[in-house]
Amino acid sequence: MKGDRLGKSGRASVAERLVDEVGWIRQCADWIDHLDHESYPPAANLRPEADFPDRANVVVDFARVSAILRRIAFDVDELARARNVDDLTGARVGDDPRAERRRRLAEPDLEYAEFTRRKNLPWRSTRQGEAAWDAYQAERHRRGETDQAPYTAYNPFRPGPA
Repeated sequence: MKGDRLGKSGRASVAERLVDEVGWIRQCADWIDHLDHESYPPAANLRPEADFPDRANVVVDFARVSAILRRIAFDVDELARARNVDDLTGARVGDDPRAERRRRLAEPDLEYAEFTRRKNLPWRSTRQGEAAWDAYQAERHRRGETDQAPYTAYNPFRPGPA
């Protein structure tokens, strides 16, 4: 992707936020062109540029572009009604640039049950649950949802001190 055209946190005015949304629309158009002309899908980084070299790439398909365009429509509708950024609720830029980046890419926070289902990980027994939880925390760390090291994070399946 050419730089971080998709928006930066800390926009102070509705006009600046609208400029960011135009950048997202242009990026979506580029992705649609890519999906139409290339044999492989493009990728988008869920982490902000400030996290370089850490990356959390996701495949951009038509479903993601559609979700992003719906998010843009919701945000622009809210921006059209607001007098200033402090009036915003859903369209406001979050305090956490990583969470804001994921929101703008229409990527929900990772849920444990969904992660284990998608990765086909068994999680019911203590031993299997411990490994699945560690993998889940590692994925959350890779995506930038947490700064805590994955294998030092709390694990409800890990036996406590004796």
